Amino acid sequence: MNKDNGLFSIMSRIDCMSNQFTKTDWKIFKFIKNNTNQFLSLNAQELGKVIGTSDASVIRFSQKIGFSGLNEMRYSLQSEMVKNTSVSHHTDYSTLMRETQLVIENIYHTTSQSLVSRLRLKVKSSKRCFLVALDDKNIADIISEKFMAIGINIIPLTNINALKMYGSHSESDDLFIVISYTGNSKALSSVLEDITDHGSYVALISNYEKSLCADNSDIVMLIPKTNLLISSAVISKELIILTLFDLIFQNFITEDTDYFDMLQKTVSYINDGDDI
Repeated sequence: MNKDNGLFSIMSRIDCMSNQFTKTDWKIFKFIKNNTNQFLSLNAQELGKVIGTSDASVIRFSQKIGFSGLNEMRYSLQSEMVKNTSVSHHTDYSTLMRETQLVIENIYHTTSQSLVSRLRLKVKSSKRCFLVALDDKNIADIISEKFMAIGINIIPLTNINALKMYGSHSESDDLFIVISYTGNSKALSSVLEDITDHGSYVALISNYEKSLCADNSDIVMLIPKTNLLISSAVISKELIILTLFDLIFQNFITEDTDYFDMLQKTVSYINDGDDI
């Protein structure tokens, strides 16, 4: 069991949003993690002095992670510490359920709808649309089949050689949607550099806003990290990616009648085939 089990909900929430943190946010987070009891005993002004920031920054941090203010955050943190002092393995399913819910909620709360809409418009205007999911054929197949239902042909690229081949012939009206959790693959970033040099559009899906791949991308869509979760080794990364693409798919069919009409035709055709 993780020794910080009593803090899993608050700390998990913070970790899921850490890819949006400023340097000041990181200072506050590290203080909370390493000096939890002191954090609970001091007011905003005292915390600001101890941490080396302003009381306003401490309050803004609590609001950034979803609380109305510092008092609510401290109360919730203290309540969890008391409630979870005697956690046993029998609560593992409950922990997994709550942490999975936390991750999924984070995707819906933090994914920018304007960014998703930009992606939708780019998909519609692109001649070819590629999904780069290196060594992840199952994910690529599921997503490409899903979007086929609304008339979008997504070409899955699941190995670096296929990406290099298509990348070398990429054009300005091509779109590459790239899944890279760290974004720091030198081989991948090198190919993306060539692709952007050809004028193609790159949308990166990653845990990090700044990375080698992000430097060669037009937009970056962030997904939550799970490394501080108790269930980090259990929660599938595939679940996170598929949830994000469910959100993207929903945007397509609710914001564009062409895609909605195509979905209706596809569903009708599939249902008609049930009698065969």
